[in-house]
Formats: sequence, C-alpha cells, structure tokens
Amino acid sequence: MAKRAGGARKKLRRGLWSPEEDEKLMNHIAKYGHGCWSSVPKLAGLERCGKSCRLRWINYLRPDLKRGAFSQEEEDLIIHLHSMLGNKWSQIAAQLPGRTDNEVKNFWNSYIKKKLRQRGIDPATHKPLAEWSDYVFDGYNHQLPPYNHGGIYGGGDSKDTAVHFDAHALGNWC
Repeated sequence: MAKRAGGARKKLRRGLWSPEEDEKLMNHIAKYGHGCWSSVPKLAGLERCGKSCRLRWINYLRPDLKRGAFSQEEEDLIIHLHSMLGNKWSQIAAQLPGRTDNEVKNFWNSYIKKKLRQRGIDPATHKPLAEWSDYVFDGYNHQLPPYNHGGIYGGGDSKDTAVHFDAHALGNWC
C-alpha cells in the first residue's frame, strides 16, 4: 500500500494489467524515460507500485523484446552458456538480444531440463546420467557400456569400452 498525505494509506491495484494501464506506462516512458521507478506510477497516473511498473516494462512492454518461441539456435546457445555459467540467467539472457532473464529461466526449467534428461544428460552437470542402468530410447531398453568419466565431450582412451558422447551424436545438445 502507498502512503497518502496525512498518513492514510491508499490501496494499490494488484493483479492483471489493463490495456489502459499499459498505454499510460508506455506513454510516460516514451515521453520522460523511466528514471526512478518509485516515482513512475504517480507521474504516469497509475495506482501501482514502482516495482510492478518496472517488471511490466522489462518483461512485457519494452519495444525491443523478442516475442514467440525460442529458435533452435537460441536453445543451443542457452544450453552451451548454462554449461559454462550455471543458473546465471541475467548473464545468459544478455547474450540473447530481446530475451529476459526470467523468460530464459522459465524456458530452461519448463522445457530444456526435461529434454536433456530424456536424452540421458544431467541438466546440472551437462554430463551423462551415470545413475541409470537402462536408458529408454524409442520405447526400447538399451544397456549402455560402462560410464566414461570424460563427460559428454569425450575424453579418455578411445579404445576402452566406455560410451563416448559428442555434440553431433547428441543432436547438438552440448
């Protein structure tokens, strides 16, 4: 809640944004810029808090936002950057113009993590899941040879019996 003159509190609006509110926020930012987010709601004539205005602008209204599904190139880049940076979503999103850190994080958690697991890759370490004794591919169980501790990028002696993963064999997943 926001304070009013005299100590009384005014209830702020919560929940979904209306098209009119979006229009007010976009017009204000186009004319004055965002400056100090805590002052934007009052100056724009909105009954929202500054944080709500900031998040609405950053995640939905910015004109440079990329809309729609992630491309295969973006997906591959997210996987590659995650293998190097871990869950540093802001740093990963900085390499994907028009994508927000929250959008990248949600895409990772709802889609890529599951896809990597289905391919037998641990999404946290980007290495084969060593715990599984059977993998299911196309509905059939297949025994894998002993685990190669060299990781998904190969390593170790190519003459040993360990399975060797490479990015091409995994469909450019790593």
